[in-house]
Amino acid sequence: MKKGYIILVGLLTVVLSLSFLSVDAKNKLAGTDKFNVINVQGKIVFSSSGQEMKRGDIYIAGMNLNFVDNKSRAAIVNKTQGRMVLTGSSKGKVKVLPAANNISSRSGALLNVVDLKKHFSDRYLILKRSEVQIGKEAFPMGNQEFFYLTYEHNGEEIAKKLRNEDDMLILDRDEIYKIDGKAIPYEEKEMTLYYRKNGKGMKINTFTPVFPSNKELVAEVKVLLEAFGDASDEEKEKEVTSYLNEFYGNAHKANLKSWLKAEFNL
Repeated sequence: MKKGYIILVGLLTVVLSLSFLSVDAKNKLAGTDKFNVINVQGKIVFSSSGQEMKRGDIYIAGMNLNFVDNKSRAAIVNKTQGRMVLTGSSKGKVKVLPAANNISSRSGALLNVVDLKKHFSDRYLILKRSEVQIGKEAFPMGNQEFFYLTYEHNGEEIAKKLRNEDDMLILDRDEIYKIDGKAIPYEEKEMTLYYRKNGKGMKINTFTPVFPSNKELVAEVKVLLEAFGDASDEEKEKEVTSYLNEFYGNAHKANLKSWLKAEFNL
């Protein structure tokens, strides 16, 4: 009888130990598969609730999602796996992809046309406002010689002179999106940069300036940084740069550094 009791106690101890291990395993798995949503581009809907996904939501691996179109995607993050990207597939399945690891930025003074073409290209992220140093010898700036942008608004081509401070070319959202002294709604659009000299405009390049809401961007980056709380400032800067490059555009290095310092003391 005593022997049977001892065996029973031993079996119960083993079962309880396995149960606790199972709970630990589940918690570990939940931590690995549970992601915070940083940003959603397009429209993604949780199939179970019908609610649209938004920043701050929780995504758990395996959840069914409805991607409204093939351009819809979301940036997600957790401490174990880092930043990932949610997209849909042609078969209606959810794909969780590794995030792009592009940490390049535009930097240095622009001394010639080649530099200008390379700098003002593709999607160009501007955080509040950007100050770009231009070589004085090749591109002096003043009343008669200056840079300007052209873009279309309500079927009309608008020419917008860009302000400068000494050899710094200023790109400011409030100044660019203003016609005859009145602000116009911001919308992302292609613009062409010209340099005017001797009464003639020389085309530099066509690119897309991107001016995200600073309030929204700060909230997104805050979610991202919370997942990298123990990382060095250098590593955090790399993660933020990579995220911005993938979801918004390539920023001017000086502009990015001053923004990170002002908003996050990085």
